[in-house]
Amino acid sequence: MGKVALISLLISSLYSAGIYETIFDGNCRACHNATDEDSAPFINRVAKRYKAKYPKKEEFVSHLSNWVASPDKKTALFPKAVKHYGLMPDLGIDKDTLKGIANYLYEIPKK
Repeated sequence: MGKVALISLLISSLYSAGIYETIFDGNCRACHNATDEDSAPFINRVAKRYKAKYPKKEEFVSHLSNWVASPDKKTALFPKAVKHYGLMPDLGIDKDTLKGIANYLYEIPKK
């Protein structure tokens, strides 16, 4: 298989799996996973708390993506987690990508 075909297949796979889900899984899930809370709150807990405070999708996406772009312990919705784990580091992910990830997270079912 040629390099161009392989790259096209890889890009196609990323989009078919959901690009923002793939980015989330590759970057965020290392700390915010679904089975172990050793380094950060479960992502379902994060999504649930943000949905409770910002029930409209636009507000949820805006607030979550803004906070992740510039983490601040004064505005954290998980102050106990910040105290326990430390403040989330600046990830250096662009704002449009963070909005895409936040849109993906909004769709996580409540648990």
